[in-house]
Formats: sequence, C-alpha cells, structure tokens
Amino acid sequence: MVTKMFVPFLFVLFSFNVLSAQVIGEIFDADYANKEFGEVVSFVEVNNSELTGMLKEAGEYIMLNINTGNGRALNGERKSVTGFAESESEVFYKMSTSQVNLLLKKGGKKTTRIEMRPKTLTVTNSAFTLEMVLGCPPKCD
Repeated sequence: MVTKMFVPFLFVLFSFNVLSAQVIGEIFDADYANKEFGEVVSFVEVNNSELTGMLKEAGEYIMLNINTGNGRALNGERKSVTGFAESESEVFYKMSTSQVNLLLKKGGKKTTRIEMRPKTLTVTNSAFTLEMVLGCPPKCD
C-alpha cells in the first residue's frame, strides 16, 4: 500500500522540479536584436570551446559581464567561473546555459561575441542573438 502511494508522490515531486526550472534568455535574429535592443557599445569575442567549458562549470545558469574589458563569468549563485565580481552590487547578466548552448548550435560559428548594449548584455553567434537575460542584482533569484 505504501509503495502504491509513494510512486505517484515521486512522480509529482519530479514533475514539479522539472517544471520549476526557469529558462532565462531568448534567441532572436541578430538584425532584430540590433533594432530592438540598440547597437553594440562594446564586446568581447570568446572561442566557443572556452565558452562551452564555462557553461559546463557554471551548471544550470551562467552570469556574464564585460565591464572590465574582459569576459567574466559567474555561476547562478554568483560564484566565480572565470574572473570575479568587483562587488556584490556589480551587475552580471543571468541566462540559462541551455539557451547559450542552443545559440552556439544555431549560430555555428567557432567564436561568440558577448556584447554590451545601451541597457543590456547580449550574446551573439553568427546571425543569432541571445537576450531577455536578467540583470543580477536586482533579479538574482
């Protein structure tokens, strides 16, 4: 009897965990991104093999920043993947690593640009741009 009740409970629990994972970031045509989010102010170009390594180390989410002129990455808990945050109030841009991987696959180029635009950070590979990321702070959860 306990087993019959336990199996459905595990199924519901597993379903909740799968559904509760939030996908952060949306992929757009690069031309649309330029019109919608403004022109690129500055960028850092990263080799995809290096970026893929950062994504694996970060886990489910990665946070990126290029304010120092170098690409820096934190995981979803603001722990260093490469580089570090200058302070707790420094804004990094959070996105799902699955979306970055999808961007790399769709774009097909061997390098990817991490770009600062007037009000946001974007990631571009070939003719595709990832945006709809969350600035952390304030949106760190």
